[in-house]
Amino acid sequence: MIDTLPSALMLMFSMGFMGSLHCIGMCGGLVSAVSMSRPQVWWSGLLVYQFGRVTTYAVLGLLVGLSGAALSAFGGDLLQRLLALLAGLLMILFALNLGGWLPDPLRRMAAWGGRKTGLALLARNVANGARAGGWYTLGLANGLLPCGLVYAALSLALAAGDSRLAVLMMASFGLGTIPAMMAVPSLLHGMTPALRSTAMRTAAVMMIVLGVMTIYRSAMHMHQM
Repeated sequence: MIDTLPSALMLMFSMGFMGSLHCIGMCGGLVSAVSMSRPQVWWSGLLVYQFGRVTTYAVLGLLVGLSGAALSAFGGDLLQRLLALLAGLLMILFALNLGGWLPDPLRRMAAWGGRKTGLALLARNVANGARAGGWYTLGLANGLLPCGLVYAALSLALAAGDSRLAVLMMASFGLGTIPAMMAVPSLLHGMTPALRSTAMRTAAVMMIVLGVMTIYRSAMHMHQM
């Protein structure tokens, strides 16, 4: 599906970076609730939280990578191409939501999951202390919330058919989301609704292009088989 390791990691990082404005909408409330409840933003804790999310993504990458390797043994290259096509489609659907052109069917599920899993309570407890372990645990749990962007990334990792590559791909994806998530406290104060809308639609168009390119490359490979 992807020619080289650098191109695979760049693709995943780009997906995480361009889709990270969606992360602000889905997870930003949680992050800001923790950050803003303190007199000053505890940047070290916020960074530890990010690496908690990346850890969860890497573990999910390992799981889908092992599954992808097993599936590849039976389905071969054709199955990998089909999974890549699915990933491209999920990226486009996610981008349409990011741009405000399609409702997010997972938003309510994520909110429900946050309540039922005790994530909201954990966030409040974390806000009252300055323990890196609590922030890391919060990040680990947050990485499991339903998210279309994560599902698209996992589809690409599954299509890789290699557990080590899948881990690296999901870690790269997670790292791509960090810049926007670290900037949540500042962005919430400094970004006007109009500016945020423009930024999200610009990122959505770029994500659509990325999804179309993924589908095109997969289809071309299938045609050559």
